[in-house]
Amino acid sequence: MKSEQPTPLENEYWRQVKRITWRLLGVWVALILSVVWFVPQLGITVYGVPLSYWVISSLLLLSFLALVACYAWSMDRLELKFKRAVENNRNYPGDMNEKQHRRGGKTPH
Repeated sequence: MKSEQPTPLENEYWRQVKRITWRLLGVWVALILSVVWFVPQLGITVYGVPLSYWVISSLLLLSFLALVACYAWSMDRLELKFKRAVENNRNYPGDMNEKQHRRGGKTPH
């Protein structure tokens, strides 16, 4: 059984999904590493507990939730953009040649 080749539009969609995912993952890793490496060096205690405990237990959790919300918002925007492109039978999301696509893709001579 032959598998269908993905269209250029599908390739572009998945390329952008990967880009969004890797960027947000990079932000998450940077947040974790900065807290683990730099906050304990401050030596600050709050109510007898090191500041790093408070940052890890609360602020990193809130930042994770913010990253999840950012991912959902980014994916909604991306899916809307590609949904419009598919509905208008475009070759790629930025293609604005509406008249050509309404004629079935035939170019005028």
